[in-house]
Amino acid sequence: MEILIQQDAEAVTKLVAKLVAARLRAKPRLGLGCATGRTMEGIYSQLSQLHQAEGLDFSQCVTFNLDEYVGLAASDPRSYHAYMCEHFFERVNINMANTHLPDGTADDLKEEALTYEARIREVGGIDLQLLGLGESGHIGFNEPLSSLMSRTRDKALTPTTRQQNAMFF
Repeated sequence: MEILIQQDAEAVTKLVAKLVAARLRAKPRLGLGCATGRTMEGIYSQLSQLHQAEGLDFSQCVTFNLDEYVGLAASDPRSYHAYMCEHFFERVNINMANTHLPDGTADDLKEEALTYEARIREVGGIDLQLLGLGESGHIGFNEPLSSLMSRTRDKALTPTTRQQNAMFF
């Protein structure tokens, strides 16, 4: 692992976008793991700018998001599906059929998790995963004390994470 220290958040978002762009150019059918949150907004903005300015091509890219709120339909403006459309998918030339998020309204969340994992395997896995770090210390909504080896599942959020996200509700 290599740790790259940057001067500020803007430098971080530019560097991450540059690294994602390099991977996408090397492998157009990149399996990109996506995250949400304030940090990601800057990264998605930078990727959108690279698409507009340099023609960075997302047409073959396949995305899998880390999470979705249980009980929210993809059409709900508070959903992560809506977030991804607003901040990323609608700003680049990605094929929406290649974008995947867990179904927060599934009747059987355990079965949905297994189906989601199967979809990831079907495309050959995730080549590059974007992750955010929350105020509670969660990494990609893996709350503190969660196993970093855990797979797709429903997860209760800590009070800190709930408070952090309450403004969206």
